[in-house]
Amino acid sequence: MSRKPSDSPASPTPPNPRRRALLIGGTLVGAGALAYGAWREFGGNGNGETAPAGGAALQADSGRTLVIGQYQEPTVYDPNHQYSWETYRVDRHIYESLVAEDLSKPAGDGPPPLIPALAERWDASPDSTTFTFHLRRGVKFHDGSDFDAHAVEFNVRRFHDPSFEYYDVKANAFMKMVYGDLKAFDVVDDYTVRYTFDHPFRDFLRMLPQGNYVSGIFSPLALKTWGQDGLAQHPTGTGPFRFVTRVLGEKTELVRNAHYWGAAPQLERIVFRPIADDSTRVAALQSGDIDILTRTPADAVDPLTASGYAIPASAGASLLYLGWNFHNRFVQQLPVRQAIIQAIDREGLAKTQFKGYATPAYNILNPGNAAFDPAQRDYRYDPDASRRLLAAAGFKDGDIRFTIATDAANQPTIEWIQRDLAKVGIHVDILSQEWLTYTSSLPNMSPQIGLTSMEWGFVTPYWLRIVYQGYVVGRGGGDLLGPGLHAAIEAAAREPDEQKALVAWKAANALFQQQAGAVPLISFTHYFASSSKVARFNVPAQNWYDLVPVSLST
Repeated sequence: MSRKPSDSPASPTPPNPRRRALLIGGTLVGAGALAYGAWREFGGNGNGETAPAGGAALQADSGRTLVIGQYQEPTVYDPNHQYSWETYRVDRHIYESLVAEDLSKPAGDGPPPLIPALAERWDASPDSTTFTFHLRRGVKFHDGSDFDAHAVEFNVRRFHDPSFEYYDVKANAFMKMVYGDLKAFDVVDDYTVRYTFDHPFRDFLRMLPQGNYVSGIFSPLALKTWGQDGLAQHPTGTGPFRFVTRVLGEKTELVRNAHYWGAAPQLERIVFRPIADDSTRVAALQSGDIDILTRTPADAVDPLTASGYAIPASAGASLLYLGWNFHNRFVQQLPVRQAIIQAIDREGLAKTQFKGYATPAYNILNPGNAAFDPAQRDYRYDPDASRRLLAAAGFKDGDIRFTIATDAANQPTIEWIQRDLAKVGIHVDILSQEWLTYTSSLPNMSPQIGLTSMEWGFVTPYWLRIVYQGYVVGRGGGDLLGPGLHAAIEAAAREPDEQKALVAWKAANALFQQQAGAVPLISFTHYFASSSKVARFNVPAQNWYDLVPVSLST
């Protein structure tokens, strides 16, 4: 199969979800129990003991059930349709990529190194245009079918080859950011595949195990059996845990894959519970109803730590930021964007609202990013300078009024920004919605909306291209920020030499900052909390974790 799809901006739909509605196949499925029985339908008995033949023998402890309290409802368990870290934290344990990250490394070590997964090894051409993967043998999908080069080909053709019987337009839109310039995909033999790109793409290996534009390999048999939208309801991969059930708004349950090819999971089951309310999530941890908590509220860090809960510090691999809607007539003007950034007290936000358990962000490249440079800072907090910029642009107090759209989790932060902007004469209305409703509305937002909130980020510098394509070009700002920025980003993305690429990314980021391309706010430093019963839970410099080595004491 060989094809290059036409160039187009990345899908503007961002990454992260909450409750009540599940996005499946472009439609919202309403509330109520949505129980998925994929694991049992593929031959499991509910106890993790009936599994396909082959693979590593099970060597694990007594196998307790770990319960994780998530702050958002996951989206869909389809690697080519999903978005949000809370989704990927679940299904990265179901689906695996050709390449993985060593998530056992502590956050202080920086971005986790790449390690073999479904590919035992790989070769990259000197110019980083061609990548050849030598696949692991003897691996079975959870439905008993074989993993091999033809399964990888099926996965790639689904989102890349319009002539393929199982081609999916939605998957193509999601995966274009990574595979838009894929020139050819070749099956070299039953256990060797080769990807060839139109240009150098040294970030390709790092993008393979990332949590958006997900390259996790699904079972072709599962997609043939359940259809394009049904795969999310019957997720079937090769990973260390197998899907059991999902009840919307209540839980997703996984069970240990007793014949996993790699290191045997220590846990028998994992239950992911979406608990949107911060105080309820904290209370669930304190009562023992959950064992690990996601997005620890800042005012809970000290009391939880004093009570013996582990809340490790980590360099944030993501950040909370605002993206512009360039269809809004005010934010189309550079002085207005600069004035808005200068009017927001990000240091005060980090110290006051986040109790010092976040750092102010002056850079769209988060502290966990390989190209992060603390010396690269955008416009400093200076409300007097903000007023002067607005006056020079011909605006008086009250002339500028727009809406900031946000998900409910970030409403308190947007209220802080609303107060700061009011001090320089900018009136802000707030549109706050639950997560899935909010993200579903973003592609068709009103021009009255000037900014939107998002929590996202990658450890690879390629993140800058993702932001530019999705939040600038995809929202009508490509021409406004000038051709020089686009050229600088593409030059950095196509540089095969690592050190030269870092220099190029920093240069492109400087241009992005000059044009006030986004509004970075804060980066979290204490995100996950776990009870004293949890052992070997590591928080790496990444947005997700590996639950395979985790165990629970009695």
